[in-house]
Parts: sequence; structure tokens; C-alpha cells
Amino acid sequence: MSILSRLGVGNDARSSLRRHFSNEVGLYLALKIFVAIILFAMAALTFVDVVGRYIFSAPIPGTFETVGLLMGLVTFSALPLVTRAENHITVDLFDSFIKGKFRKIQQLLILIGCTIVLGFFAERLIATAIDEYGANYVTEYFGISRAPLLIFLAFLCVLTTSILIMMVWKYLNGTLEKIETHGEADAIQVITNRPPN
Repeated sequence: MSILSRLGVGNDARSSLRRHFSNEVGLYLALKIFVAIILFAMAALTFVDVVGRYIFSAPIPGTFETVGLLMGLVTFSALPLVTRAENHITVDLFDSFIKGKFRKIQQLLILIGCTIVLGFFAERLIATAIDEYGANYVTEYFGISRAPLLIFLAFLCVLTTSILIMMVWKYLNGTLEKIETHGEADAIQVITNRPPN
């Protein structure tokens, strides 16, 4: 008997989980697991700190600093995942006015703009890491250097930038697939920009 069976997960859910994990590329699956662990750690640390603070009058020292560092990890680790799945929050305020070729130009400009901005973020994170390392800057409570964390965040920005560059290339070739939801979770349609044969 598998672990999923013991947890009461049915056959449909098990096959869906197997399909999901078999389709994942190793790096993205590792990032998903990493984000889940960090989110759980943040929630658990905050819960234990609040219980310790208000029930036992003994808060966990350094919780604020730890949660702040973990928040940066979660945010930047999720960037490649959200970008790859095209799950960014979007505002369709002007979508009813932009149609046809202008819509395609708008989408291309958004992809190029996001690529430039995330490349700039990566450069700034690396520059900040170098500056902080050179100045022997350390965190207030733990006294550790943030430079390795900033370099890792820059790597995640570079990874996201490379995903966006591939998306721009696919968009220009007409092979970028976009998953569009029409207000309901079960109404998902894959739209391909590829012209018909």
C-alpha cells in the first residue's frame, strides 16, 4: 500500500499527481519543493514565536530577521515558477481597447520589458552583494553576511530572465503556448500563436 493510499488519496488524484511530477523538469520540481518547505518554515516559525510570546512570554529570538530573509527566498524562488507557467497577476484594464496586431505587439513589449527589468534586478543584486561583502555588512541579530543570499537571489533572477528570453524567442516564432482561463478552473484552453498550416 502506497503512502498516498494510506492518506486516503483516490486513484484519480494519484494518477494526476504522478502525471504532474513526471512532466516536471528537475530544477522546477526542486524549486517547488524548496518554496513549499520555506513557506512551511516561515509559518511554523511565526506560529511558535506567537505562541511563545503570548502564552509563555518567551518569544523566539531573531524571528523577525529570519522571516525577512526567508521571505526574500520565497519571493525570488517563485519567480521562475510563475514565469514559466505564465501565472503572473495581470490587469486587463485596457484589453478591450487593444485588439489584433496591437495586442500581439503589446504582449511582445511586455515580455521584453519583463526581461529587461529582471536582468536589471539581477545586476543590482550582484552589485549589492559585492558592496555588502566589501563593507563587511552583516545582519543585525545573527551577524551573518547577506552576500551569499543576494547572489542566490541574483541567480534566480538570471534563471527567470533566461526563461523570458526563451519566451520572447518562442513568441517571435509563433510557438509560445499560453494557458488561458475563462473565469472557471475547469475551463482551461491552450492557445498557440502558431499560424495554421
